[in-house]
Amino acid sequence: MSKIRQEVISGSCLVEAVLVIREKRLRFKTFQETGIKQKQRGHWASPMEFLMSCIAMSVGLGNIWRFPFVALENGGGAFLIPYILVLIFIGKPLYYMELCLGQFSSIGSVKVWELSPAFRGVGYGQAIAVFSVTTYYVSLMGLFVYYLFASFKRVLPWSVCGSWASETCVDAYTNKTYLETTLGVNASELTSSSEEFFA
Repeated sequence: MSKIRQEVISGSCLVEAVLVIREKRLRFKTFQETGIKQKQRGHWASPMEFLMSCIAMSVGLGNIWRFPFVALENGGGAFLIPYILVLIFIGKPLYYMELCLGQFSSIGSVKVWELSPAFRGVGYGQAIAVFSVTTYYVSLMGLFVYYLFASFKRVLPWSVCGSWASETCVDAYTNKTYLETTLGVNASELTSSSEEFFA
């Protein structure tokens, strides 16, 4: 009869469990049998709180803002076929695995892979991906805050041609048709101040 000591992930802490091999069966001793104190795990207040957390993790700014642009740039409706296939066969199974591992272990994405050290790089890769996406979203939120406060000015910065504008720039208040009839300027060659400001 041999005893094997192995570290396993349980609750919110890394604990040692004693595996006893008897009659070719593995049995985990309970915490009461081993005398190890288990940290209290946090729980969701309600099933609705858990559901809302899952939705908040799944649906982000990229789904609402970026996806229509990416679909348009990559073939429109034809883009949806490979997108849905990848979503069904790769995206959702990985999401479900991440959800199950997180619920089971109550620890972060890097430390959870101690259950299989060969895949520890997956946790680090995920942490790096989250960091890069966070920097992207923070820059978008910075632009949002900048334009929010800029829109409170009496004259909007993008409604007039500033020093940054080209010679073909016209203010938002200028009537292009009037310029075309009186000055003989081709209206298709003119660009609005907002087009140049956001270009």
